[in-house]
Amino acid sequence: MIDAMPPPIRTLLLDIDGTVLDTREFVLAAFEHAFAHHDLACPGRDELSLRVGQPLEAIYEAYCGELVAAFVESHRSFQERNMHLSAAFPGAIETLAGLQERGIALAAVTSRSRRTSVESLEAAGVSRFFSAVVSAEDVPTLKPDPAPLRKALELLGRDIEGAAMAGDTAADVVAGKALGMWTVAALYGFHGREVLASGPDAAIEAIAELPAALGLAPYWTKNSRSLGPSSGSGPDE
Repeated sequence: MIDAMPPPIRTLLLDIDGTVLDTREFVLAAFEHAFAHHDLACPGRDELSLRVGQPLEAIYEAYCGELVAAFVESHRSFQERNMHLSAAFPGAIETLAGLQERGIALAAVTSRSRRTSVESLEAAGVSRFFSAVVSAEDVPTLKPDPAPLRKALELLGRDIEGAAMAGDTAADVVAGKALGMWTVAALYGFHGREVLASGPDAAIEAIAELPAALGLAPYWTKNSRSLGPSSGSGPDE
């Protein structure tokens, strides 16, 4: 779904969880483990899913007050031990390879800790496509503040012109819009269609639709089938 054509895209920043990687179990099971470990009733998965994208400390602060640090450590330790719960979305490798072949500089921008962010990309086989990874420890403020996006552009040696941001939460879209970037909402992620309320420039139902949302024609990668607009039904425009 795209209402207008973007400017020529040279740089693409992507959220990790719910955009590049299917981390639903990786994230939600970590919440469930942390609450169980500290003998506190865990909120439902739907409620937690809509909180994904916020800083982890802020999420736990809403539920456990002064025990935030202990909950966060339980959460991150669980993820370090359960990397197998994270995997690339179908079509992610082919899509990223195609974008890279087109000369688009790619960076991953996440609010997740570097304790697991880089390793999860490596385990999923997609780390080779990213010239930079910005994690929670790399910046003083997290999305929706645009600071992580600025950091990614700095690491890539690129400016705002021709840059786009893709993610599955309002925090991703708001951060991108704050810098005047073309923004793409991933409707298949944690927030589903709720992210549309943040006003993205385009939306996709699968990562294979990303090239079309960036204004790129369908194309062939060296080792994959054609990428671009999905042949299936998409959201109403």
